Order: sequence, then C-alpha cells, then structure tokens
Amino acid sequence: MIARALAPLLLLVLAACATNTPAAERGFFSGIGAAASGEDERQARAVESRAQTAETRALEARAAAVQAEQRQAASASAVRDAERRLATLERSIAQMRRDLAASRAGRPEAQGAALSARIDQLDRDRAAAARQAQPDPATAQRLERQGSELNRALEAYGRL
Repeated sequence: MIARALAPLLLLVLAACATNTPAAERGFFSGIGAAASGEDERQARAVESRAQTAETRALEARAAAVQAEQRQAASASAVRDAERRLATLERSIAQMRRDLAASRAGRPEAQGAALSARIDQLDRDRAAAARQAQPDPATAQRLERQGSELNRALEAYGRL
C-alpha cells in the first residue's frame, strides 16, 4: 500500500529530474528520469545527426578542394602550352624574316614592305602575349593562325 501511494510521487520526482544535460553530468535520479522519458535517446540521435552533417560537409569540402586542384592543374597546363606555342611562333617569325629577305630580290618592294610590317606586328603581338603573367591559350592560337596566314602570303610573294 505504501508502494502504491509513493508510485505517483516517484514518477513525479523522476519526471522533474529529466533534463537536457549530458548523462555524465547528471545525478542518479536525473539519469533515471532521462532514461525513462527517452531524453537520452533523443540526445544521442541529435548528436549523431550533427556528426553526420559535419561529416557530409567535410566530404563536400574535400571534393570541392580536389576539383579546384584539378582546375588549377589544367589551367597551369594550358599556360605552359601557350608559352610553348608562343616560343615556337617566335622561331617561326625569325624564319619568316629570313624567307622574306631572301625573296625580296627582284620582287615588288611595296609588297615586301607590307609583309615586313605584318611580320613586325605579329612579333609585337607575340611578345606582348608572352609578357603576360599567364599567357592566354586563345591568344596563342589566334597568333598562330595569323602566322600561318602570313606564311602563305610569304610563299605567294616568293613565287612572283
């Protein structure tokens, strides 16, 4: 009979002891109350959820870092390729100058002067592109195209 009279009082004490504090920081009655009310389980799920969210964010950040590294490597490769192409163009321009000098004898001087001016302009454009901190691959390609067109014009001039 005493147990029946104390049971509601004991339940009231246990419910009052339920708390949001971690289990390691609770007393005996608070621990029993938290276990009986399911508070420990809710706290454990919340901690697991936060840990899962943090892990997901860390994985996303790592993936973004890997992608950034890949983009940087591709960009560096494109810059090295542009530098190589501009150096090749420099050698090609030197050859064009030699070819023009050899072809000028007995050919129209005005046309030779115009070709010389185009070669000089191409060389200035190439030098400006090469001075860039990171040469642009599209600029290198455009200058190569201009060099090819100029080479064809030189060949036509040499056949006159």
